[in-house]
Amino acid sequence: MARFLTDSHSAQRRWALLSVCLAALALPLSFSAGAVAVPVLAIQLASSPASLAWVTNAFMLGFGSLLLAAGGLADRYGRRRLFLLGSGGFALATMFVCLAPDLFWLDLARGLQGVGAAAALASGSA
Repeated sequence: MARFLTDSHSAQRRWALLSVCLAALALPLSFSAGAVAVPVLAIQLASSPASLAWVTNAFMLGFGSLLLAAGGLADRYGRRRLFLLGSGGFALATMFVCLAPDLFWLDLARGLQGVGAAAALASGSA
């Protein structure tokens, strides 16, 4: 019986490690995702370069400004809780990015993506 509990606990730890590693791999790729999409957005939306810059800036601003605060929140409220909240928020914001009707909502969703990425990365690496 003790071996079964140990194996179950070990498997749970492996799944947790895998999810944190996948998040640490996928979330930084979101930095460049906006920059890759900007040329297509410029053609389809006929927007100014200044407004298109916010596609990448919104993510970086949300991520960079809240990364340290997310680490403090992870220490205070629990790393697992903040990782799950950040990962879920990131996934939800990604859905909003895909469904954004115009550039304003896309920029807002990218900012929320940055917030979720900061929470997931700060608590996951801890």
